[in-house]
Amino acid sequence: MLRTNVTRRLVITRNFSTTRVVLAPNSQPSQVIGHVKWVKGMGEEMIGTVFSSKLKEAGLADKKAGIEEMRAAKAIGDKIVEEKVAHEGPVRLAAEGRTEGMLGKMFCCEGMKERGEFKVETAKEKIDQV
Repeated sequence: MLRTNVTRRLVITRNFSTTRVVLAPNSQPSQVIGHVKWVKGMGEEMIGTVFSSKLKEAGLADKKAGIEEMRAAKAIGDKIVEEKVAHEGPVRLAAEGRTEGMLGKMFCCEGMKERGEFKVETAKEKIDQV
């Protein structure tokens, strides 16, 4: 029995005990999907280091694709954050920025660190204007 479900981002095909997940074409970049691709690439690269140079190369390509997707999604997210920051109070903005920056350091996520620093700097500018 072959069954296919299509969500906004994923095409999930089930055939008895096998499940295959493929990205849907023409969809917006996603941080989550980018991270999944990156983790998949890391796994392939580690296994490929031991067993197969082709698998290692495929892992490097998947990591690169994941990073590109995360950057594209971050660019979209940054526009939304910039609009939100304009209406946010400086105290809340600074707290949110420090928290996001700390989580970015904890999880080694450059995007979260950058966005946290942006929010903290914007909060400082708002306080200086008052």
